[in-house]
Amino acid sequence: MISRSRICGVFAFALGLAACSGEVVEEPEIVRPAKLFTVQAANERLDVSFPAIVEARNSSTLTFQVGGLLQDFPVSESQFVRKGQVLARLDRRRYANAVASAQAQYDAAQRDFESAAALLEQNAIAAITVRQREAQRDVAAATLDSAKKDLSDTVLRAPFSGVVAEKLAVRFENVSAQQDIVKLQSTGAAEAVVSVPASIVGRFADRDATTEYVVLSSAPDVQIPGRFLSARTQADTQSQTFRVKFAFNPPPSVTVLPGMTGTVYVGRELLSDEVEGGGISVPLGSVLSDGKARYVWVVDRKTMTVSKRVVMIAKSIGEEVAITDGLKVGETIVSAGAAYLHDGMKIRPYEN
Repeated sequence: MISRSRICGVFAFALGLAACSGEVVEEPEIVRPAKLFTVQAANERLDVSFPAIVEARNSSTLTFQVGGLLQDFPVSESQFVRKGQVLARLDRRRYANAVASAQAQYDAAQRDFESAAALLEQNAIAAITVRQREAQRDVAAATLDSAKKDLSDTVLRAPFSGVVAEKLAVRFENVSAQQDIVKLQSTGAAEAVVSVPASIVGRFADRDATTEYVVLSSAPDVQIPGRFLSARTQADTQSQTFRVKFAFNPPPSVTVLPGMTGTVYVGRELLSDEVEGGGISVPLGSVLSDGKARYVWVVDRKTMTVSKRVVMIAKSIGEEVAITDGLKVGETIVSAGAAYLHDGMKIRPYEN
Protein backbone atom coordinates (compact mmCIF):
# COMPACT_ATOMS: atom_id res chain seq x y z
CA MET A 1 0.00 0.00 0.00
CA ILE A 2 1.40 3.44 -1.03
CA SER A 3 1.77 5.75 1.89
CA ARG A 4 0.29 9.24 1.93
CA SER A 5 3.72 10.81 2.43
CA ARG A 6 5.03 9.13 -0.74
CA ILE A 7 2.08 10.46 -2.80
CA CYS A 8 2.75 13.97 -1.55
CA GLY A 9 6.40 13.60 -2.47
CA VAL A 10 5.52 12.60 -6.02
CA PHE A 11 3.29 15.70 -6.45
CA ALA A 12 5.98 17.97 -5.05
CA PHE A 13 8.54 16.49 -7.44
CA ALA A 14 6.22 17.02 -10.42
CA LEU A 15 5.61 20.63 -9.47
CA GLY A 16 9.33 21.19 -9.10
CA LEU A 17 9.96 19.87 -12.61
CA ALA A 18 7.29 22.19 -14.03
CA ALA A 19 8.90 25.16 -12.31
CA CYS A 20 12.39 24.24 -13.49
CA SER A 21 11.24 23.82 -17.09
CA GLY A 22 10.51 27.57 -17.28
CA GLU A 23 7.18 27.08 -19.02
CA VAL A 24 4.65 29.94 -18.52
CA VAL A 25 0.98 29.09 -18.69
CA GLU A 26 -0.75 31.95 -20.52
CA GLU A 27 -4.25 32.85 -19.57
CA PRO A 28 -6.63 33.19 -22.51
CA GLU A 29 -7.25 36.78 -23.58
CA ILE A 30 -10.69 38.05 -22.60
CA VAL A 31 -12.67 39.41 -25.51
CA ARG A 32 -15.85 41.04 -24.26
CA PRO A 33 -18.98 41.51 -26.36
CA ALA A 34 -20.16 45.10 -26.72
CA LYS A 35 -22.82 46.91 -28.68
CA LEU A 36 -21.22 49.39 -31.08
CA PHE A 37 -22.41 52.72 -32.43
CA THR A 38 -21.01 54.71 -35.34
CA VAL A 39 -21.05 58.43 -34.59
CA GLN A 40 -23.16 60.48 -36.98
CA ALA A 41 -24.14 64.11 -37.22
CA ALA A 42 -27.41 64.48 -35.33
CA ASN A 43 -29.16 66.06 -38.30
CA GLU A 44 -28.32 63.02 -40.46
CA ARG A 45 -29.99 60.53 -38.12
CA LEU A 46 -33.58 59.74 -38.94
CA ASP A 47 -35.25 59.49 -35.56
CA VAL A 48 -34.95 60.38 -31.92
CA SER A 49 -36.20 57.89 -29.37
CA PHE A 50 -37.73 57.94 -25.90
CA PRO A 51 -38.09 54.93 -23.54
CA ALA A 52 -41.75 54.12 -23.01
CA ILE A 53 -44.07 52.19 -20.70
CA VAL A 54 -47.23 50.66 -22.17
CA GLU A 55 -50.57 51.47 -20.58
CA ALA A 56 -54.05 50.25 -21.45
CA ARG A 57 -56.18 52.77 -23.31
CA ASN A 58 -58.95 52.17 -20.79
CA SER A 59 -58.24 50.98 -17.26
CA SER A 60 -60.74 50.99 -14.41
CA THR A 61 -60.76 49.74 -10.84
CA LEU A 62 -64.35 48.64 -10.27
CA THR A 63 -66.29 48.79 -6.99
CA PHE A 64 -69.77 48.04 -5.68
CA GLN A 65 -71.97 50.99 -4.78
CA VAL A 66 -73.31 49.00 -1.82
CA GLY A 67 -71.73 46.68 0.71
CA GLY A 68 -72.36 43.07 1.59
CA LEU A 69 -71.13 39.49 1.34
CA LEU A 70 -69.25 38.77 -1.91
CA GLN A 71 -71.22 35.68 -2.82
CA ASP A 72 -70.08 35.06 -6.41
CA PHE A 73 -66.80 36.01 -8.13
CA PRO A 74 -66.87 34.00 -11.39
CA VAL A 75 -63.97 35.61 -13.28
CA SER A 76 -60.23 34.90 -13.12
CA GLU A 77 -57.21 37.09 -13.71
CA SER A 78 -56.18 37.45 -17.39
CA GLN A 79 -59.69 36.37 -18.47
CA PHE A 80 -61.23 38.30 -21.36
CA VAL A 81 -64.71 39.62 -20.60
CA ARG A 82 -67.24 41.42 -22.75
CA LYS A 83 -69.09 44.62 -21.96
CA GLY A 84 -72.01 43.89 -19.64
CA GLN A 85 -70.66 40.53 -18.46
CA VAL A 86 -71.13 39.79 -14.75
CA LEU A 87 -67.87 40.09 -12.82
CA ALA A 88 -69.11 39.66 -9.24
CA ARG A 89 -72.31 39.41 -7.17
CA LEU A 90 -73.17 40.26 -3.57
CA ASP A 91 -75.65 38.39 -1.40
CA ARG A 92 -78.89 40.08 -2.50
CA ARG A 93 -81.35 38.88 0.14
CA ARG A 94 -81.22 42.01 2.32
CA TYR A 95 -81.66 44.25 -0.71
CA ALA A 96 -84.44 42.09 -2.17
CA ASN A 97 -86.31 42.34 1.15
CA ALA A 98 -85.85 46.10 1.13
CA VAL A 99 -87.39 46.26 -2.36
CA ALA A 100 -90.35 44.14 -1.24
CA SER A 101 -90.92 46.38 1.78
CA ALA A 102 -90.61 49.58 -0.27
CA GLN A 103 -92.98 48.16 -2.88
CA ALA A 104 -95.60 47.42 -0.22
CA GLN A 105 -95.30 50.94 1.19
CA TYR A 106 -95.61 52.46 -2.27
CA ASP A 107 -98.66 50.36 -3.11
CA ALA A 108 -100.35 51.45 0.12
CA ALA A 109 -99.47 55.10 -0.50
CA GLN A 110 -100.77 54.87 -4.05
CA ARG A 111 -104.09 53.43 -2.85
CA ASP A 112 -104.43 56.14 -0.22
CA PHE A 113 -103.80 58.81 -2.82
CA GLU A 114 -106.29 57.34 -5.30
CA SER A 115 -108.92 57.07 -2.54
CA ALA A 116 -108.33 60.66 -1.48
CA ALA A 117 -108.52 61.87 -5.09
CA ALA A 118 -111.90 60.10 -5.52
CA LEU A 119 -113.23 61.70 -2.34
CA LEU A 120 -112.07 65.12 -3.51
CA GLU A 121 -114.21 64.79 -6.62
CA GLN A 122 -117.18 64.34 -4.28
CA ASN A 123 -116.07 67.28 -2.14
CA ALA A 124 -115.82 64.85 0.74
CA ILE A 125 -112.21 65.65 1.65
CA ALA A 126 -110.05 68.75 1.80
CA ALA A 127 -107.69 69.41 -1.11
CA ILE A 128 -104.75 69.78 1.26
CA THR A 129 -105.27 66.19 2.42
CA VAL A 130 -105.07 64.98 -1.16
CA ARG A 131 -101.83 66.89 -1.64
CA GLN A 132 -100.42 65.31 1.51
CA ARG A 133 -101.36 61.83 0.27
CA GLU A 134 -99.76 62.63 -3.09
CA ALA A 135 -96.53 63.75 -1.39
CA GLN A 136 -96.50 60.57 0.70
CA ARG A 137 -96.95 58.52 -2.48
CA ASP A 138 -94.04 60.36 -4.17
CA VAL A 139 -91.76 59.75 -1.17
CA ALA A 140 -92.64 56.05 -1.24
CA ALA A 141 -91.91 55.96 -5.00
CA ALA A 142 -88.46 57.50 -4.41
CA THR A 143 -87.76 54.99 -1.64
CA LEU A 144 -88.76 52.15 -3.96
CA ASP A 145 -86.51 53.45 -6.75
CA SER A 146 -83.58 53.69 -4.33
CA ALA A 147 -84.19 50.14 -3.07
CA LYS A 148 -84.33 48.82 -6.64
CA LYS A 149 -81.10 50.66 -7.46
CA ASP A 150 -79.37 49.11 -4.43
CA LEU A 151 -80.56 45.67 -5.51
CA SER A 152 -79.26 46.25 -9.02
CA ASP A 153 -75.91 47.39 -7.59
CA THR A 154 -75.36 43.99 -5.98
CA VAL A 155 -74.28 42.83 -9.45
CA LEU A 156 -70.98 44.19 -10.82
CA ARG A 157 -70.77 44.21 -14.62
CA ALA A 158 -67.95 45.06 -17.04
CA PRO A 159 -68.36 48.65 -18.32
CA PHE A 160 -66.32 47.77 -21.42
CA SER A 161 -64.78 44.71 -23.04
CA GLY A 162 -61.32 43.91 -21.75
CA VAL A 163 -59.09 41.72 -19.60
CA VAL A 164 -59.34 41.15 -15.86
CA ALA A 165 -55.96 42.49 -14.79
CA GLU A 166 -56.28 41.90 -11.04
CA LYS A 167 -58.79 40.59 -8.51
CA LEU A 168 -58.67 42.77 -5.41
CA ALA A 169 -61.09 40.84 -3.19
CA VAL A 170 -61.91 37.21 -2.41
CA ARG A 171 -65.15 35.29 -2.51
CA PHE A 172 -67.20 35.20 0.74
CA GLU A 173 -65.48 38.35 1.98
CA ASN A 174 -67.65 41.09 3.46
CA VAL A 175 -66.92 44.10 1.28
CA SER A 176 -67.89 47.70 1.83
CA ALA A 177 -69.27 50.22 -0.64
CA GLN A 178 -66.53 51.72 -2.88
CA GLN A 179 -64.04 49.00 -1.90
CA ASP A 180 -61.81 47.97 -4.82
CA ILE A 181 -63.02 44.65 -6.24
CA VAL A 182 -61.44 44.09 -9.66
CA LYS A 183 -59.20 45.94 -12.10
CA LEU A 184 -60.27 45.81 -15.74
CA GLN A 185 -58.10 46.87 -18.67
CA SER A 186 -59.00 47.24 -22.32
CA THR A 187 -57.31 45.26 -25.08
CA GLY A 188 -56.30 46.30 -28.57
CA ALA A 189 -55.68 50.04 -28.62
CA ALA A 190 -52.93 50.98 -26.15
CA GLU A 191 -50.83 53.94 -25.09
CA ALA A 192 -47.07 54.38 -24.91
CA VAL A 193 -46.08 56.84 -22.17
CA VAL A 194 -42.75 58.68 -22.31
CA SER A 195 -41.05 61.42 -20.29
CA VAL A 196 -39.77 64.45 -22.21
CA PRO A 197 -37.96 67.63 -21.11
CA ALA A 198 -39.79 70.93 -20.81
CA SER A 199 -37.93 72.38 -23.81
CA ILE A 200 -39.75 70.15 -26.29
CA VAL A 201 -42.99 69.05 -24.59
CA GLY A 202 -44.98 71.79 -26.31
CA ARG A 203 -43.84 70.78 -29.79
CA PHE A 204 -45.70 67.50 -30.06
CA ALA A 205 -49.19 68.95 -30.48
CA ASP A 206 -48.16 71.32 -33.29
CA ARG A 207 -46.36 68.92 -35.61
CA ASP A 208 -47.08 66.32 -38.25
CA ALA A 209 -47.43 63.02 -36.39
CA THR A 210 -47.02 60.69 -39.37
CA THR A 211 -43.37 59.83 -38.59
CA GLU A 212 -43.98 58.51 -35.07
CA TYR A 213 -43.85 54.81 -34.34
CA VAL A 214 -43.57 52.44 -31.38
CA VAL A 215 -41.24 49.45 -30.99
CA LEU A 216 -41.98 47.07 -28.13
CA SER A 217 -39.18 45.26 -26.30
CA SER A 218 -41.11 42.03 -26.77
CA ALA A 219 -41.29 42.55 -30.56
CA PRO A 220 -38.15 44.53 -31.52
CA ASP A 221 -38.56 43.93 -35.25
CA VAL A 222 -42.09 45.36 -35.50
CA GLN A 223 -42.63 49.08 -36.03
CA ILE A 224 -46.14 50.07 -34.94
CA PRO A 225 -47.46 53.42 -36.20
CA GLY A 226 -48.37 55.80 -33.40
CA ARG A 227 -49.83 59.25 -32.94
CA PHE A 228 -49.52 61.96 -30.32
CA LEU A 229 -52.39 61.72 -27.84
CA SER A 230 -51.79 64.08 -24.93
CA ALA A 231 -49.18 65.80 -22.81
CA ARG A 232 -49.40 66.46 -19.09
CA THR A 233 -48.90 70.10 -18.20
CA GLN A 234 -47.60 69.37 -14.69
CA ALA A 235 -43.95 68.28 -14.45
CA ASP A 236 -42.82 65.33 -12.36
CA THR A 237 -41.44 66.71 -9.10
CA GLN A 238 -38.34 64.49 -9.16
CA SER A 239 -37.30 64.28 -12.82
CA GLN A 240 -38.77 67.63 -13.91
CA THR A 241 -40.00 65.96 -17.10
CA PHE A 242 -43.47 65.78 -18.59
CA ARG A 243 -45.56 62.69 -19.39
CA VAL A 244 -46.49 62.45 -23.06
CA LYS A 245 -48.82 59.75 -24.40
CA PHE A 246 -48.87 58.18 -27.85
CA ALA A 247 -51.76 56.02 -29.03
CA PHE A 248 -51.10 52.91 -31.11
CA ASN A 249 -52.95 49.83 -32.33
CA PRO A 250 -50.76 46.70 -32.24
CA PRO A 251 -51.14 44.15 -35.06
CA PRO A 252 -52.90 40.87 -34.20
CA SER A 253 -49.56 39.04 -34.16
CA VAL A 254 -48.20 41.19 -31.30
CA THR A 255 -49.40 40.70 -27.73
CA VAL A 256 -49.50 43.93 -25.76
CA LEU A 257 -49.99 44.05 -22.00
CA PRO A 258 -49.88 47.04 -19.65
CA GLY A 259 -46.47 47.44 -18.03
CA MET A 260 -44.52 46.26 -21.07
CA THR A 261 -41.57 48.41 -22.11
CA GLY A 262 -40.73 49.81 -25.50
CA THR A 263 -39.43 52.83 -27.37
CA VAL A 264 -41.24 55.68 -29.10
CA TYR A 265 -39.46 57.10 -32.17
CA VAL A 266 -40.28 60.55 -33.49
CA GLY A 267 -38.90 62.50 -36.43
CA ARG A 268 -35.56 64.22 -36.11
CA GLU A 269 -37.18 67.53 -37.07
CA LEU A 270 -38.60 67.68 -33.55
CA LEU A 271 -35.09 68.49 -32.31
CA SER A 272 -34.02 70.73 -35.15
CA ASP A 273 -32.77 73.43 -32.78
CA GLU A 274 -31.76 71.19 -29.88
CA VAL A 275 -28.65 69.80 -31.63
CA GLU A 276 -27.73 72.38 -34.21
CA GLY A 277 -25.93 71.94 -37.53
CA GLY A 278 -23.41 69.11 -37.49
CA GLY A 279 -23.75 68.54 -33.76
CA ILE A 280 -23.33 65.00 -32.47
CA SER A 281 -25.70 62.99 -30.33
CA VAL A 282 -24.98 59.49 -29.04
CA PRO A 283 -26.99 56.87 -27.11
CA LEU A 284 -27.48 57.71 -23.45
CA GLY A 285 -25.93 54.42 -22.31
CA SER A 286 -22.64 55.11 -24.10
CA VAL A 287 -21.67 58.03 -21.83
CA LEU A 288 -20.19 57.03 -18.47
CA SER A 289 -18.88 58.98 -15.50
CA ASP A 290 -15.98 58.44 -13.12
CA GLY A 291 -17.11 61.18 -10.76
CA LYS A 292 -14.86 63.83 -12.30
CA ALA A 293 -15.57 63.67 -16.02
CA ARG A 294 -17.86 62.11 -18.59
CA TYR A 295 -16.28 59.69 -21.03
CA VAL A 296 -16.95 57.14 -23.76
CA TRP A 297 -15.08 54.07 -24.96
CA VAL A 298 -13.76 54.65 -28.48
CA VAL A 299 -13.16 51.56 -30.62
CA ASP A 300 -10.13 51.06 -32.88
CA ARG A 301 -11.69 49.19 -35.78
CA LYS A 302 -8.34 47.68 -36.91
CA THR A 303 -7.38 46.10 -33.59
CA MET A 304 -10.89 45.99 -32.05
CA THR A 305 -9.50 47.47 -28.83
CA VAL A 306 -11.00 50.28 -26.78
CA SER A 307 -9.65 53.45 -25.23
CA LYS A 308 -11.25 55.89 -22.82
CA ARG A 309 -11.93 59.41 -24.09
CA VAL A 310 -13.33 62.34 -22.15
CA VAL A 311 -16.25 64.13 -23.81
CA MET A 312 -18.21 67.27 -23.14
CA ILE A 313 -21.99 66.93 -23.09
CA ALA A 314 -24.71 69.53 -23.53
CA LYS A 315 -27.99 67.84 -22.59
CA SER A 316 -29.82 64.55 -22.73
CA ILE A 317 -32.90 64.22 -24.94
CA GLY A 318 -34.84 60.99 -24.59
CA GLU A 319 -32.31 58.19 -25.06
CA GLU A 320 -29.66 60.48 -26.56
CA VAL A 321 -26.96 62.77 -25.24
CA ALA A 322 -25.75 65.79 -27.20
CA ILE A 323 -21.92 65.89 -27.43
CA THR A 324 -20.14 69.23 -27.90
CA ASP A 325 -16.50 68.07 -27.81
CA GLY A 326 -14.44 64.87 -27.78
CA LEU A 327 -15.92 62.91 -30.70
CA LYS A 328 -15.87 63.12 -34.47
CA VAL A 329 -18.35 61.91 -37.03
CA GLY A 330 -17.41 58.43 -38.28
CA GLU A 331 -15.79 57.21 -35.07
CA THR A 332 -17.08 54.07 -33.39
CA ILE A 333 -17.94 53.92 -29.70
CA VAL A 334 -19.34 51.33 -27.31
CA SER A 335 -23.02 52.06 -26.75
CA ALA A 336 -23.79 49.19 -24.36
CA GLY A 337 -21.74 46.68 -22.38
CA ALA A 338 -19.05 49.12 -21.24
CA ALA A 339 -19.22 48.43 -17.51
CA TYR A 340 -16.13 46.17 -17.34
CA LEU A 341 -13.91 47.61 -20.06
CA HIS A 342 -10.43 49.02 -19.60
CA ASP A 343 -7.92 50.69 -21.89
CA GLY A 344 -6.54 48.34 -24.51
CA MET A 345 -9.13 45.61 -23.93
CA LYS A 346 -10.25 43.67 -26.97
CA ILE A 347 -13.94 43.52 -27.79
CA ARG A 348 -16.21 41.96 -30.34
CA PRO A 349 -19.52 43.27 -31.67
CA TYR A 350 -22.48 42.01 -29.72
CA GLU A 351 -24.95 40.08 -31.84
CA ASN A 352 -28.59 39.67 -30.78
